[in-house]
Parts: sequence; C-alpha cells; structure tokens
Amino acid sequence: MSDQASVYSIDALKQFRVALALFGEESLGALGAVDMEAKRTLQWLQHDRRAYWQDQLKRRREMVAQAKAEVFRRKLAKTADYTPAMSEQKELLRRAEASLQDAEMRAALVKKWEHALQQVVLEYHGSIRRIKDLASGDVPRAMYALERMIEALEAYLRVAPPSGSGGVSPFDAIADTILGPSSTTTEPPESATTPSESGAHSAEVTVDFVEPPGEPDATEPPT
Repeated sequence: MSDQASVYSIDALKQFRVALALFGEESLGALGAVDMEAKRTLQWLQHDRRAYWQDQLKRRREMVAQAKAEVFRRKLAKTADYTPAMSEQKELLRRAEASLQDAEMRAALVKKWEHALQQVVLEYHGSIRRIKDLASGDVPRAMYALERMIEALEAYLRVAPPSGSGGVSPFDAIADTILGPSSTTTEPPESATTPSESGAHSAEVTVDFVEPPGEPDATEPPT
C-alpha cells in the first residue's frame, strides 16, 4: 500500500467534514422523528382507541337494551281488539343492533392492529439499527479522523522548507506541531580529554635577572 496521498484542496476536506456532520445530525433527527411518531400511534391505539370503543360498546349495548324493552312494552300492550304500532320501535332496535355490531367490529380491529403495529415497530427498530449506529458512532469517528488530517496538512503547509541537508525534516516538524516537541534533548558531548591528557605541556619560562648598575667597588682601582 502506498504511503502517499494526493490532496489538492484542504477546503474540500473541510467541506466534506461539514457535510458529514450534517448527514449524521439529520439522520439521527429523522430516525428520532419516525420513532416518536411510531410510539405516538401505538399509544393512540393502545389507550385512546381502545378506551373509546370500549365505552362505545357499553353505550350501544344500553341502547339495544332500551330498544328491546320498548318493543317488549309495545307487545305487552297488545290486546284482542288493539294492536299498538311497533314499526318505529323495531326500526330503532334494528339500528341499535347494527350500531352495536359496528362497535364490536371496530373494537376487534383496534385489538388486531395494536398487535400488528407492535410487530411492525419491532421490525423497524431492527432495520434501522445499522444506520443508527453509523450516524451515532461511525460518523463522529470519521469527523475526528478528518479533523486530524486537516490539522496535519495545515501544519505541513506552515513548515518552512529546510535550508540544507542538516535541516529539520518536514515530517518531524509536523509531528512536533501536532504531538508536541520531544521531551528528550540532546546535549553536546563533553570533551573526552583534557589538555594535560592530550599530551600538551606547560611551557617552561627562564627569566634572567640582570643586576642593576650600582656604585663602583671601592677596592677596584679607577680606570
């Protein structure tokens, strides 16, 4: 594998990092919105609709009972020479019984769709697990890696080219910029020998003292 990479624009890396951040944020937001909608619908079925149709069943059973009681009362009023009209009461009973059947059907549908929706929600959570992990885990790691790349490339651009063969390598300069300078410093080696050990000797200086001229000796005859 080659260790070289052709990078033509650091700004393109920055723009890609921003786009990646937006993707992760929008993906998690959309998944969260769908999850909340699924929970709201399930809550609506389990509590609102179930309670509503249970109440409707109770009310419509009472209506059927009242309609039957009215028809029965009309039948009791029948005599040999008098037959009361019951067509209206029978029609009310028919409507009440039809309404009760409709409520029973709808209550059964609510129970059916409640279990079906629970199964669908579980399957949905299983299907989005990969993209949810991608948006919440892989995207932040990729953003961090891009940030390190951008910092390394910008540090490389700030490094001055070496003036000679003894200059610092650009890669060492980038490492110092990102990771910090090395904690160990190299000190110049001390001289292994002293002047006395290298064979040098101190010079011997001979000084001739000249006696200053004084008065002539008395014993010496004058010339």
